[in-house]
Amino acid sequence: MITSVQDWLSLLRNSHSATGFPLIVSGLALMMFGWRLWKVSVVLAFGVIGTMVGGFLIGPRDDQWTYAIACGVLLGLLSYWPVKYSIAVLGGVIGAGVTHFYLDRLGLTGGMLWGGSGAAFFACTAMAVLNRRHVVILVTSFLGAVLVLSGLTTWLMTMPMFFGTLRAMAAWSVIVVPFLVLVPTVMSCFYQMAEVRRLQVEL
Repeated sequence: MITSVQDWLSLLRNSHSATGFPLIVSGLALMMFGWRLWKVSVVLAFGVIGTMVGGFLIGPRDDQWTYAIACGVLLGLLSYWPVKYSIAVLGGVIGAGVTHFYLDRLGLTGGMLWGGSGAAFFACTAMAVLNRRHVVILVTSFLGAVLVLSGLTTWLMTMPMFFGTLRAMAAWSVIVVPFLVLVPTVMSCFYQMAEVRRLQVEL
């Protein structure tokens, strides 16, 4: 399994299983109503990214969650003021992350890996500037799916048999993790787009 997924699982393992409930509730809220409060969703998205980055940098330790949440709050606050530009940067970050995942699985390293990820970042940022509504829906759907899956994972970790099977599947196949994220993301995208068209609103 890729290092980032392993680190995120390590962060979830160090948390209490009760953490799963707020993660699932927050994820479902983003998946269903992200477009309604897109500015808040962008700030929350940067908060989630900051939490993940903080958890990765700190590494496994007793106060890992404290530092991770502090990093998340800081990045979320920094993204609040220029929120119209933050959504473009957020689209670029997610595009670069997905590109990095697949290039890494193809065996690319060094300059090729980071060069491709950097190019994807600029391309996705430009696309986000031109298509803000679609990017808002995609970003909130994606992050909502990640939060829901993270919450479910904290519960599965209390059942070693089921979690061990899922972890083994993810370790042996590159398709498992993207598939688990892609299905709820696509469902959320269709739902949010239908709601926006039904209500005829502009983001």
